[in-house]
Order: sequence, then C-alpha cells, then structure tokens
Amino acid sequence: MNTSSGKLKFSENLWEGFDLLCKRTENDLQQSKNILMFFKKRAELEDQHAKKLEKLASKLIGQNDSLEVSTTNNGWKKIVNSTYFESEQHQTFNGSILNKVCQPFQAMIKDMESKRKKIVNDGTRLRVDMKGMIEALKKSQTKYEKVSKELELTRLELKDLREQPDTASDIAKLEKKKERLELEQAQNDDEYKEQIKATNDFQNLYNTELMPKILNDFEHFMVTHIHLTRTYWVNWTKIINDLPPVYSQSYEGVKRLIDQVDNQNDVQDFIKKNMMKKVVGTAFQYEPYVEGKLQKKSGWNTKTLRDQFFSKSSTKKEDPMSPNTSVTNLYKPSVKEPLLPTASYGVSLEELMIKQRDTHPTLEVPRVLVVLAEVICKLKGHVQEGIFRVPGIVSSIKEYRLQIDRANFDLSAIDDVRTPAALFKQWLRDIPEPIIPLSLYQNCIENPAGSMELVKRIPAINFKVLSYLINFVQIFCRYEFVAHSKMGSSNMAMIFAPTILRCPSNDPSVMLSNVNHEKAFVENLIQNFPPPEREFLGLPVSSADAIMEEDGDIEELMVDEDDDINNNIKSDDEIEPVSQPQQDEPVFEKKRPTSTTSTPTTTSTNETTTADISTLSLSGGASNSNSNNNSPSLESSTPTQTTTTTTPTTNTTILTNVTPSSGNRRSSAQLGWVRVKPGAQQQQQQQP
Repeated sequence: MNTSSGKLKFSENLWEGFDLLCKRTENDLQQSKNILMFFKKRAELEDQHAKKLEKLASKLIGQNDSLEVSTTNNGWKKIVNSTYFESEQHQTFNGSILNKVCQPFQAMIKDMESKRKKIVNDGTRLRVDMKGMIEALKKSQTKYEKVSKELELTRLELKDLREQPDTASDIAKLEKKKERLELEQAQNDDEYKEQIKATNDFQNLYNTELMPKILNDFEHFMVTHIHLTRTYWVNWTKIINDLPPVYSQSYEGVKRLIDQVDNQNDVQDFIKKNMMKKVVGTAFQYEPYVEGKLQKKSGWNTKTLRDQFFSKSSTKKEDPMSPNTSVTNLYKPSVKEPLLPTASYGVSLEELMIKQRDTHPTLEVPRVLVVLAEVICKLKGHVQEGIFRVPGIVSSIKEYRLQIDRANFDLSAIDDVRTPAALFKQWLRDIPEPIIPLSLYQNCIENPAGSMELVKRIPAINFKVLSYLINFVQIFCRYEFVAHSKMGSSNMAMIFAPTILRCPSNDPSVMLSNVNHEKAFVENLIQNFPPPEREFLGLPVSSADAIMEEDGDIEELMVDEDDDINNNIKSDDEIEPVSQPQQDEPVFEKKRPTSTTSTPTTTSTNETTTADISTLSLSGGASNSNSNNNSPSLESSTPTQTTTTTTPTTNTTILTNVTPSSGNRRSSAQLGWVRVKPGAQQQQQQQP
C-alpha cells in the first residue's frame, strides 16, 4: 500500500484500529491527568514557598524599623525587602499557573473525556449491530436449510411408501406434510433472501459511512487534544517569561521544544507505526438448498465473518512441529499473522537492519539473532543434550516470541534453554526470503561440496547472517561439548538445513529426495567455514563448561555395561602409543570391565594381566568427525612413551581429543566415556 503520495487517514490506514484507538485515547487522557497533577502540585509548592518567605520577611521588617541608619543596616534592609518582593513574585506565579494552565487544562480533560465516551459508545454499538446482522443471517439460513432437509426426507419416505402395498393412509398423511413443508420452505426462502439483502445493505453502510465516521472522529479527537495541550504549555512558557531573568533563562529550552510540538506530524507518525490495510467484506450470496446432500456445508463461515470484524486474529497458526503437519508445511514458512510495527519475526533482513540502525549501529546482524544466541549460551545450551532437537513448551515459546515482537528483548526470566533454542530456529524459519536465495537452490543441491564458493554469491546481509549462524553452530560441534549434547555436525546440519535452504517445489517426493543434499551442503559449511575473529563470537561460552565440578574428579557421561567394548575400539596390541597430553588438557578415560577372578589364569601370548596405559591421539574437532561411522576414527601418531602398571583387575586406556561421530548419537554410550580433569589425571598416574 502506497502511503507516501498523500496524507494518511484513520479511515483508510487504520481500518481495523478501533480497539487500538480506544486504548490510545484512554492513555492520552490519563497522561493529561498526570500533567494536570504536576501543574497543580507546582502551584501548591509556589504558594507554600511564597507564604513562608512572606512570614520570614514580615517578621524582620518590623525589627528593622528600630535600626540605626548606616550602610550596613541599609544593606540588610534591602535584603529583607527583596525577600518580601520575592514572596510576592511566587504568589503571582502561583496564581498564573492556576488561572492560565490548571483551570483550562482541567476543563479540556473533562470535555475530551465526554467526547471520547461518545465515540467509543457509538463505535461499540455499531460493531454490536454488525455482529447482530450476521447472527440473524446465520439463523435465517439455518432455518431455511432445516425445513429443506425435512422436506427432502419426506419426499424420500413418500417415494418408498408408494412402492409398498396397503399404504394409502400413510401416503395421504405424508402428502399433507409435504404440502405444509413446501409452503414453509417457500416462506423461509423469502426470509433468507430478505435477510441477505438487509445484511449486505447494512454492511455497505458500515463500510462506507458509519465506521469511517467513527475513525474520523477519533482522528479529530487526537488532533484537538494535542493542539489544546500545546496551547496550555505555551501559556506556561509565557508565565515563565514574565518572571525575572534568573527564572526565565533556564526555561528558554523548554519554550523552544514546546514551539516544535506538531499535532499533524504526531498523528501521521502514529498512523505510520500502526498501519492497517483496509479490508472490506464481500457481499453475502444466496445459497439455494440442493437436494441429495443432506449435510451440505455452507459456502461461507459465519464465525470467520464475525472474526473479520470483531477479532484481531481468528486463525490458529499451525504448529510446524505437530505430528499432523504435512511435509510441505514443514519446509515452507507458515502463513503470517499481521505483524506488529516493532516485530522481529517474519520481517526481512534488510528491514530489520534499517530499524536498528539508530539504536544499534555497530551490529552487523539483526539484534534478535544475537540476543537469542547469548541467552542460549548463558543457559549452557552447548552442553545440553539434544539442544535444538528436543522441543520446548509451546505456550512459553509463543509468550516470548510476542515479547520480542514488541521490542522487549529482556529474556532474563527464561530458565529453560529449549525455549530460546526454539525461538532461534523459528526466527530463521520465518524470514520471508531464505538465507540462500531460491535462485541458487538447485546449484546447492547439485554441488554440496562447493558450498563455500556458492555462498559468496548471496547478498551481503545474507552472508553476514549465514556467517554468524555457522560460527554459532560450530561452537556446539566442538568435541568437548558434543560429548554432552550428542549433537555433532551431522545432526546440526539436519536441523538447520531447512532454515538455510528452502526447496522451491511443493512436491513432497522432490522435497524428501533433496533432504540429504541440503544436509550435506550445510554440513560442509559447518566443517569448512572459517572461524570468527573473536573466540566463541564473544558469547558467554568456555571450554570449562564441559567439566562438571559436583561429581568429583571423574564424571561419567554414559556407561553402557552391556555394549561389547571390543567391537568399538582396537585391542591393546593394535593401539600404538603416542605422546602424553599437555598439562591442563582434558582427557577422556576408557573404562574396561573389572575381572571377578582374583587369581590370574593361564593366557595365550596375546593376553596379559597387566594394563597397558597407552595414550592415543584421535581425530578431534567437529570439522573432522565422520558421520558415516558409529564410533570415532583412530589416528595413530609416532610412539614416544609407554607407561605400564600392574593392575590385575582393571584395564585402563587414556584417550585424548575424542570426537563422537555426529551421525550416531550412541557413539559416546558405546565407548562409555568418562572425563578426567588434569589434576586427577596426574594423581592417577602417580598411584602404584
């Protein structure tokens, strides 16, 4: 809607704004009452001050009459007399405030309250009348369809009786009933048509005259209110100018700002911030009853029509994570409800950057993205099992989404990390245009390995958002965090691929066939995208978050006693010893089953009762994880040191930089990892 060509109007640009205007005008009058209270209190203080100064000066003037004539006494008399004069000035100031500001302001408030009450009552009555007309139309249609259905059933029953012998008396009764119903149907049909005409006539009057008048009255109310308020403020500045220079100079700035008050400009800004498209209801159509469909559905829904006039949002938004959601809905953005002027969801990246240009000029990505990332990290989402996969509470997600859309980014009350995680994904999903433009979608699907080159062709703001997103996801794919979250690069790619790439086809088979290609494209980005300049993007994340304190020196992540350990890692003879990890480097220790026999038994040459504690270097980091394997791949290094201890009941192997496979969430369970802090590792090595 182009609004730049002319002046904006309530009747055109705030068509659905009756409730909004009722609230706005109520707030305006309340603000006026607060202003009036301020001026009354100011006048009261001036009066009290004047009386105290007068009392003080009067007492001293009587005493000064007996003083001898001297320059000192003359100076003192002048001070006392000036104090008495100052009390008179404050008394005059008090009277001027009451007469020129408070009294007219109070009268204005009383008059505006009366006008507002009439406008609100007229508008409410009009909406009730419109609702009543629609309800009457619904009743007349229901009555017509009911008698038509009964007539159809009577005709069918009469047809069956005529095919049976000895039913003459019953046929005669049904014939009379049919005649009565036909007459009743004709009457109800006429009433139904008349009600349609009456409803359409009233709706036309509602759209062209009655509701526009209500909205225009609101507009005149706001313009008048601002104009009168400015007038009484000007009176205040004139009172200030009548005071001695010591007072008037400090109020020069006040006068300049009051002179800049513009009622027309304020009203136009209000309309622009709450722009609403004028949607006029279509005329109701006559729907004749069609026999043969005893449960015929109406072509229009009365509830929808009611909501069109009397509800802000009548359509329940489908939950994209619902089990009943179709494949198309899962990958396509849902239909958007009307957006708030301050909304962050469902708004293009360019528009969001323009909105925050004045308040956050240094941010290179939308503020909502940074805020949600910070909340997720503060709640330790990077060590939360199933982060971004486990859904949150729907009611909380809706509540905080509305809060963000109202430009309130204070999310300190959130204590469940699933909520900001869901809001993070929802924001990416609701961007009107995908981060990777649709024109590049097919290239991405055909060449996932060339993702790094393809993303260089997307718009600049899209690339900045994609860079922030990928760098943020890379934090969660670090090996020490994946051990907790079980969400490696493959899982993260599966979750965020639909938010980065959107299939332009609505064919479910095409969309499903592209899923693996989309995942491969995003996973390649996660593994190869350059890291940010600031570690962890400056978010509240630390590698120490992966080490728990409450469980002592050793914290078990998952130990599966039933898994066959020998199927997941190499035997002692196959493991090549390498250098010990550096000090303060976290290591993972592999527990092996404890022998229940205390007496050593005869073994072959490849078996031993002592444990070889060998240090291994494994392929670490999220970028090197192999999504096709069910256990971490082992990478041997040059042997430098081997330490052996005699422990007949326990075999222990220290593993460093173990990265669980992102393609299999049970990798850590099969390995049965435990984490050992550096101090604990040294103590274990010193034990005999």
